[in-house]
Amino acid sequence: MADMIQKDIQLLAVIQRLNIPLGFHEKTVREVCEENSVDLDFFLQLANASHDKDYFPQEHLLNFPVEWFINYLQSAHKCYLEHRIPEIENQIMSMEEQYAAQDRNMKILLNFFKEYIREFIAHIELEEQDVFPYILDINKQLINPPETKQPTHYTIDKYIEDHSNIEEKLYDLKNILLKYLPPPVISCTYNHLLFDIFRLENDLKDHSDLEEKVLIPKVRSMEEELRSRNSHKAC
Repeated sequence: MADMIQKDIQLLAVIQRLNIPLGFHEKTVREVCEENSVDLDFFLQLANASHDKDYFPQEHLLNFPVEWFINYLQSAHKCYLEHRIPEIENQIMSMEEQYAAQDRNMKILLNFFKEYIREFIAHIELEEQDVFPYILDINKQLINPPETKQPTHYTIDKYIEDHSNIEEKLYDLKNILLKYLPPPVISCTYNHLLFDIFRLENDLKDHSDLEEKVLIPKVRSMEEELRSRNSHKAC
């Protein structure tokens, strides 16, 4: 496992979201997964997709339990809200101190990022409060069918209508930094901010791919199966 991380440090994100602690010693990937009750195949598919952007095992991933994906995505949400976004926000505030208070472009950047944070939090709240509980409820009904049909006015396609593309906002934020701000006083701080935004943007792309290419199609299939069962009950 340690050798794998040495080859691609970005895999630490996958490990963290599967709640695998560091301190691997000489243990193999299989041994680490077994010790932490993580399915080896699930880990390898996520790790390979993260490592190789041209590789996405959609058909393979669709075979894993839906609750595994929800746990993984919730861990990512926690990381974004508690660490990644606050770190970028602090860097932007630090940069503000390097510019004159009346600098119009810096004010635009700060306002843009504040708006981005609001949209980002709203996006996560939608998933945490509405989408994920809905998916888990469908899964529960399929595993333990209720005596009577459970009415619902929600579908995964309704979620897609509300699913904003938050990666595009980060692209716009990078453009503001690259095109419109005057040269920074401390270029290291400025470059570090850009690196972190690029890294978050790539991470969110992987996050969205997992939702759009695996979770959403999987839930559509679950909805269809539940509708079919309910129609048979009605007959």
